Amino acid sequence: MAIPVSARSLIEVLDRLDEVPEDATLHVAEPWSAASPACVSDDDCPPAGFVYLLEVELARQVIAVWSRWRDGAQPTGPQKCEAVLYYATHDAYLPRDID
Repeated sequence: MAIPVSARSLIEVLDRLDEVPEDATLHVAEPWSAASPACVSDDDCPPAGFVYLLEVELARQVIAVWSRWRDGAQPTGPQKCEAVLYYATHDAYLPRDID
């Protein structure tokens, strides 16, 4: 079942990530980008037209690591997307030297 989030793009969903349960799952339409349609659900089964991206808890961790590795800087929406998409495709945190 999809959890109501009025955001329509990945960047909007990540900017509102604190509004969804930690145990929810992020799903995104391909090809992945900050502008890709995204949704949050309470299970691992993506809605039609979407594919699994990450669990919300892990996406929050990725964003926190991005901040910690950059001396506490708060990431912009595009930076959050870059970090989360990097993690989803490489199973690793975005290195500092890629920024």
